[in-house]
Amino acid sequence: MEPAAKKSKMGKNQKFNNNKKKYFHAKRQVLQPGQRGFFATCNINEKACVRECYNLLNHYADILYGPEKIENEPEKKQPEEAGAAGDAGEDDRKPAAGGASDDDDDDDLEAAAAKCREKLSQRKVRFQNVDTNTTNCVFIRTQLEDPVALGKHIIKDIATTGKSMSRFVLRLVPIEVVCRANMPDIISAAGLLFDKHFLKEPTSFGIIFNHRYNQQIKRDQIITQLAELVNAKNVGNKVDLKEAKKSIIVEVLRGWCLLSVIDNYLESKKFNLAELANPSDKKSSDAKSESSEGSKGNNEEQKTTGETASPEESQSSNDKNKSTDNGDTKN
Repeated sequence: MEPAAKKSKMGKNQKFNNNKKKYFHAKRQVLQPGQRGFFATCNINEKACVRECYNLLNHYADILYGPEKIENEPEKKQPEEAGAAGDAGEDDRKPAAGGASDDDDDDDLEAAAAKCREKLSQRKVRFQNVDTNTTNCVFIRTQLEDPVALGKHIIKDIATTGKSMSRFVLRLVPIEVVCRANMPDIISAAGLLFDKHFLKEPTSFGIIFNHRYNQQIKRDQIITQLAELVNAKNVGNKVDLKEAKKSIIVEVLRGWCLLSVIDNYLESKKFNLAELANPSDKKSSDAKSESSEGSKGNNEEQKTTGETASPEESQSSNDKNKSTDNGDTKN
């Protein structure tokens, strides 16, 4: 009897599980070609990293460009129009039968909900998190035309003030172009990007390549082809790995490639917020080391002078002792 009772209970539980409410889940934002934004890395806690990116970007964007104005925001109806629409709806519902009116109401509600979802999905925000499907890698899509300008402003402010305003964000690199991770698409996207930076004046450049969860794009292949493309734009462009004026950033994440060209990237600590925020500590440690070295030098000088003086004193004392001994022997 017990197994039958248990089976009946299991059947009831399964029916109960099937009748659970189904909630609407918003669609995830995914990387797409042509996007631009900011690439951030972290060690742990990606949610906290996303939150800090929002805080940083919104704070400095409000300073540079003013407060955000949301585009394609659903407009709110005025109360008069809403009341008139409600009266018209009541007049239409009166002559209809009970069953038909209920079906019409359900259809109207579903249509209104679908319209609201479309408007919310089409709403454009200044910064939006995008799923990269890569651990410890965050991409914040932006509607700004030049994310590099905002990135430079953030880096300069952190370097001058020494406050990074972040705990989990390691690097925050502006990205100008997103394309698919195959050589034809990378070369075509890089060609349009290099026209802005390498076409007019000759300069020095370096290529920084990183790949995650992708073994198809080879380092030597992409570096040689991008270097040839830069030289094709201007013959005067030269490679400089240590002190490059312009750095070409190539970040490959699974099936996507993030491209950007940044001035003085190496001097800016590769946009590492933690290293930029702590130059004062390094200076203080250097000053302490210099002061300690100076004190050690003074002590060593004092020791050397003492050592040089002691043998002379010993010699004089020895001479005095010899003279006294000679006098005693003569007597």
